[in-house]
Amino acid sequence: MAVACKGVARTCLITDCVSGKHAGVVDGAPRLADGTLAGSVLSMDRAVANVMRFAGVTLQQAVEMATLSPARAMGCDRAKGSLAPGKDADVVLFDQGVNVSLTLIGGEMAYQQ
Repeated sequence: MAVACKGVARTCLITDCVSGKHAGVVDGAPRLADGTLAGSVLSMDRAVANVMRFAGVTLQQAVEMATLSPARAMGCDRAKGSLAPGKDADVVLFDQGVNVSLTLIGGEMAYQQ
């Protein structure tokens, strides 16, 4: 509904993903000892896959909602959100199943599967 109402450029994918190490995961959600919800276990690659599946957007549109749209909303799109000369060279590569295989931060490898 958000994508249909606001469009890709004004919809941001976000996650408050936690590792689950410091909270128990109950029914797919991390919880504190008293049962209080403590974030989610949704990773950004899963958010991209979910919006493609449930909102029917293309991979390009889903990636824009995970990158450029949030950078614009935060006012940091001069350095973040897309690949262009002078930007920070933060890159995520994933396979066709939208599983992350490589992450570069500032052009330096931060993660490789």
